[in-house]
Formats: sequence, C-alpha cells, structure tokens
Amino acid sequence: MTITLDEVALNLGLAIDGEPVVAVELEDSSAIPICEKLLGKKPTSSDRRGGFLKLSWLKDSFSHCPDVAPLEQVEQCTRAYLLYLVGSTIFSTTSGNTVPVIFLPLFEDFDKAGKYAWGAAALAFLYRALGNATSKSQSTISGCLTLLQCWSYWHLNIGRPKLNQGQAHDAFPLALRWKQKLSGLRSKCDVVQYRKALDSLQPCDVEWQPYHDMDEIVPEYIKDTLILGRSRTTLICLDKAEKHLPDRCLRQFGFNQPIPQDVPQWKGIDGEADQSKSIASSCEDWSKHRDQIVEGDDRVDDNEYLLWYSNITRKFVGRHTSLESMFRQTVAGMTKMLELAKTLSRDDMFLVNQKAVENIKNILSESLKNPFSNSKGKLPTKGSKKRKLIDI
Repeated sequence: MTITLDEVALNLGLAIDGEPVVAVELEDSSAIPICEKLLGKKPTSSDRRGGFLKLSWLKDSFSHCPDVAPLEQVEQCTRAYLLYLVGSTIFSTTSGNTVPVIFLPLFEDFDKAGKYAWGAAALAFLYRALGNATSKSQSTISGCLTLLQCWSYWHLNIGRPKLNQGQAHDAFPLALRWKQKLSGLRSKCDVVQYRKALDSLQPCDVEWQPYHDMDEIVPEYIKDTLILGRSRTTLICLDKAEKHLPDRCLRQFGFNQPIPQDVPQWKGIDGEADQSKSIASSCEDWSKHRDQIVEGDDRVDDNEYLLWYSNITRKFVGRHTSLESMFRQTVAGMTKMLELAKTLSRDDMFLVNQKAVENIKNILSESLKNPFSNSKGKLPTKGSKKRKLIDI
C-alpha cells in the first residue's frame, strides 16, 4: 500500500493535474533580491538561513495588510501568505520553522500559480521525505504529515480516533473529518506498541478502498482527476522527482495484484550531473500522465504476488526480541511483583486473600533464587528454574 495521487486530491483538495512545479535554481545570495522584488522587503541575516526564510519573519512582516493598501502591497502580502502556507503544510521542512525561498517565484504570477499540480508536488515531496526518514542518521521527518496521518487513519485500524458526528462529517476535503474534537479516550502508545500493532495487522484491520461511498461530497473538478491515481508517471517538486507506481498497489483500486514489473534504478533530478536534462525528461514523462493509466486484470492470481512479495520484503517492522532479553524482562517484572507483594498490608484482607498473597510471595521468591546460571548473567540452558519461570 502507499499514498497515491487520488488520495492527495481527496484528502487535501489540491490539484493533481496541471503544470509540474519546477523552479529555477537560486543561489543563497538571491534570497534577498527575490524577496525585495516580490515581497517588497529584505530579510536580514537573522531572518533567513541560506536559501530558507524563517516562517516567523513572514508572519511578523506580512500578517497585517491595511484595508486601504495599494494593489502592489496586497499582492506582496498574498505571496507572503502563500509562501507561509506551503512552508508550514505541504512542504514543511525538518526544522519546522523555515521555507525554501525557491518557492517564492512560483507566486509571482497568480494566474499561473493556480495552474500548477500542487498535489502532485506535495506527494513527490512526501515520498522523498519518507525515504530520507528511513536513514539511521535522521531523527525527524518533513513533508505533509497531515496527509500521511489521514491516509493511515483511512486505511489502517491503528490509533484511529473515533469522531463525533457533526457538520464536518460531510465536509470536503476529507481530511476535515479528522479535525473535529475526538470522542473517547485513546491510551498513550509508544513506538514499540505501534510497531507491534502494525505487525499484528489482520486483513479485517485494513480498509483497501475507504472512499468508495463518498461520491456525493466530492466536487466534480476533483472527480475528473481521480483516474490519475492509477497513472504510472513521474512526480516533480522543484529539483526532486519521484516515481508514482500504482501498478505496485493495485489492490487499493479494487484490482487483483500481479507481480509488478521492475523499476529501473535512477537517481532523480537532484542526483544527476546534468539536472536540466533530467528535469526535461521528468517533465516529458509527467506530460503523458493521462496516457499512462494502469489497468487491472481479473485473471491475475493474488497468491502468486503474495508469494513473490513475501520473499523480497521485510515482514515485520518491529525489532526482534531475543530470548535472553525476554528472560531478563520477565525476571525484572517478577522482582517488581515480589516487592509489591511484600508491601501489601494484609490486616484488612480476607483469610483466603492473605493465603493467596503469601503463596505468590513464596512462588516468586523461590523462582527468583539465582535465575541466571552464572555471574555473567547468561541464560540457563537446562534446569527446573528456567522451566518454572516459563510456566509462571
């Protein structure tokens, strides 16, 4: 499963059809003149970080536009707002408080800005962010996490909130359904618990087609582009390009899944020595996106795909817990239980409960006598103590 173009349109209401979001590369020193030209103000050195503008500077400098402001000032404030908007939502950075100034020229002409495929660019940006987040050296993630979270809520019954039924129940875009005040309490979970939940998923916990009954609330201009969810194409966001491969997740579209064709290795636009040539190639592929719709085949057997997939994938996201680690955790838990049993006051207990507590103390005390076989703390391989702990 993965996030596809149609889900971007449904959840965010952004255009997934249109011109690719490609911008000219700017030198860091170009941030000042481009801001002066399009925003009417120069950011100081404390207001920017290289080619990135601080969101706080945009908010402090342009949040108020006088009612009697001239058209030029209104346009400048509008550009600042749009730059702030994309920088804090669909193109959020790992820092969380900056936006690349390279987006600013895209808002110079408002009519042209409205013709860009912003949704496709947002998905390309998120695809790249998800890939980067798998690196051991990276502890944060960027991109449109609202889209990622809502996608998870729609498809997976893990941490999914229960919503109050209200006006937003029929609102569009669909991400608004998860914006309401949540009803019911959800226990706090850590990453280990979420990994266990993912690894324990059953077919009944997965919604392959969660949007099938929402036609009435989806605008026609969005409906007309949903077919692009099945377009095998190249998504572009500035100097980044990512492959959109719905042929690898056809079950999301109600089709049986065949073994997909191989994906040729490529470096993306920013990984190529000749970026202008790579951009042109990616844009050409995007221009054919309506002609590259993948179809399903009812004759396909899912079982062949599942066998193939099980041999190439990592089946579990959780880390394997060794027997020794589980044994140590068991010993630690039993030790805490024994300490608690010793502190219990039995004066107000019924006789049967007093005996039960005494029996628990005796069993724990006996089981915890030298649970490890030597001073190095190695697991015993034989013997009654290990068997007794496992039985308990």
